[in-house]
This record gives sequence, structure tokens and C-alpha cells, in this order.
Amino acid sequence: MNSMQKDKYIVFDTVEEFVHDEEFITWVMNPEKEDDQFWNSFIESYPEKGKYIRDAAFIVKSLQPIEPEVSQQRLNKILQKVILSDRPARKHYYLGLKYAAGFAILFAIGTFIWMSVGLSHQFPIAAENGSVRKGKIILSNGSTREFDTDQTSIRQISTGKLTINNDTLEEKSNDHSSAMNQIIIPYGKRTDIVLADGTRIWLNSGSKLSYPNDFTTDSREVYLSGEAYFEVKANPDKPFYVITRDIRIKVFGTSFNVSSYDEDKTIETVLVEGKISAGRNRLFAKSTSLVPGERMTYDKEDENIITDEVDVRVYSSWVNGYLIFENVPIVEIFKKLERYYNKKIEVETDLEEITFSGKLDLKDDIGDVIENISYTSAVKAFEVNGSYTIKKIMPMR
Repeated sequence: MNSMQKDKYIVFDTVEEFVHDEEFITWVMNPEKEDDQFWNSFIESYPEKGKYIRDAAFIVKSLQPIEPEVSQQRLNKILQKVILSDRPARKHYYLGLKYAAGFAILFAIGTFIWMSVGLSHQFPIAAENGSVRKGKIILSNGSTREFDTDQTSIRQISTGKLTINNDTLEEKSNDHSSAMNQIIIPYGKRTDIVLADGTRIWLNSGSKLSYPNDFTTDSREVYLSGEAYFEVKANPDKPFYVITRDIRIKVFGTSFNVSSYDEDKTIETVLVEGKISAGRNRLFAKSTSLVPGERMTYDKEDENIITDEVDVRVYSSWVNGYLIFENVPIVEIFKKLERYYNKKIEVETDLEEITFSGKLDLKDDIGDVIENISYTSAVKAFEVNGSYTIKKIMPMR
């Protein structure tokens, strides 16, 4: 095991992560002296991981002998014996058999449904009418406050109290500090948010964020639909998670951008500083670690995840009021501009191959921005009643 692998296991904080890791499974089932030394040293260095490792190892071993033809009646008898047993290992033994029983049942019906059950049914972001014009915050007690400034600042001062553009809003409720607030940002508007732990989030147009009044549990979880840039306040005792309908990101005091619009075919996560790991929002899903300058892309259709190196400025520049593009299809560019300016932009179907490179200042009027793109691309924009149609310039005969 090299240091890179060691870094990978440092961020594991659930039994499921160890159970799913291929190298961990290999060590448990076929231990080698070098691997034994690695894991003994690892547990000495990170004793808080020991319980997860022991439980995960027992689960892996328990799953191996279970065959599809094991009957439910036989499993019930085994479990009954375990429950009545006074052996010291009963807790771990029962844990392993509990998982093993679940797998056996699923094998018997020819599927791993239990393993792939998604967490998306718990996703707390409600659907919202796309025609909404004002920003809105829905407090945990159900009360709402709207705001119509293009750039809004929200600060979670303490449990049940926050400010919107320096206007203090106090929530009067039973005050469950872990209850969720929800921020809804329509097209054409943006906001930046400071959470109770000091984490700062820039929320882009057409986005929604759910977060608790305060982080009182062992982890800090927020839920995102749309695009956001995060600067997470480090806290080794409380890992930070960004959860979308399809992707779950574990964060370690870092800066990164997430684009997860429901209507897009992909979800993109780009790491600027620090370290994150990301994977599908599924039980036992494998996570991929990113280093600064890397992007993880999840394809919603084929459910594949790929990583590559990118220029992070391209993905974080919107926070500073401009966009940078490098050979990006203009169809994608106009989709971003449509969200940012809240203007309808229709792009003709024969323009998929045309790309654009350059910097766009979002403080400019949308007409000027579109003209800058048209100047360097073979397209022309036509405006009718505030909406734009982008067409290809026909060559001269």
C-alpha cells in the first residue's frame, strides 16, 4: 500500500465505504504480510477507523460463503440461533449475518436491488414553478420571505436567526436546530450564503439549496439542485457533504464548484483547492477522490463517471462576474447565458459544431454579450420582444 492509498482510506468514515473498496476486500479475503502491516499501522495511526474496519472485514467474510440457493427458512433459523447466543462475538456475528441474509435473498431473486437503492427519495428540495421571478427562502417552520435583488447576501447568524441583505429575520418556531431551510434562486438572480459553521456558498441562477439552521449531528449535509461554488470551513470532527439527486460529495475544508441542474444530461464537480471524494448517491456506491485541477463528470443516461484535468477558472469564474470558455459549443454557452440573464435564447439545431473561446463580462447587457460571441463565431442573433434566436450566418455565394 502506498501513501496515496493511505490518503484514500483516511477519508472513509462508514462501514459501507470499506465494504465496497476492492483493495480492502482483497486484503480481507487474501491477506498478505505487507498488507497486514499496512492495516495494523493504519489502525494505530487512526484508531477511530478501527471499528469500521473490523465490522467491514466481518461483513466481507460473511458474504462470501452465502449461496443463492440458501432458503429464507434456513436463514431465519441461523438468525434465531444468533439472537439467542451469548457468545462475545454475537454483535459482529449478527451484523455480518444480517448483511449476508440480505444478499442471499437478493441473489435468490437474481438482483442486487438492495445494494443499489438510491438515497434520492430523501432529497428534500421541492419542485418549484419555473416561472418564479423572485428569490425565496422557506424557513423550517414553513414561513417564507421573498427578495428581488439581483445579488442577495444571506447570513445564518445562529439557530433560527438569519439576515437577508442586512435585514434580520428571526424564525419563531419550536427551534429544532437541525431543521432544514430552503433557498430558491430564479433565473437572472444569484446569492451568496454563509452558513452557521462559516462555510460560504455562492448559489447561481436557477438553483435551490437546503441546509439546516445549525449543524448539530456528526456530519454537515446540504442539498443542491443547480449550480453552486463552495468554500467549506474545515472541521475534522464533522465532515461536510453536498448531496444532489444523483451525486454525493464528501468535502474536507476546500473550494469547489458543482453544477447539477435537473435539465442537464451531466453533473460536473470541479475541485479548485483541497480534497473531495464524490460518487453516486447510492447505498455502498464507490467514491472517486479528486485533487485540485480535476473534474468529475457523471452522465445521467449511462450512469458513468469519468475524471479529467481542466482549467478551474472556466468553472469558477462566474462567481466573480464573468465567464471563460475554451472551445465550448455555443449551444452550452447560450444555455448558461439564458439562466444568468433570465432571457429566452433559442439556438437553431444546426449549430452544435460551432464553438467559442473567450471571456464574457456578465456585467454587460445581454445584447452586448451575444454580440461578442457573434463577432468571433459564424452566427447571428435576432431579437424579438426580448427573446433571442441564434442562427448560422450563411456564406456568401
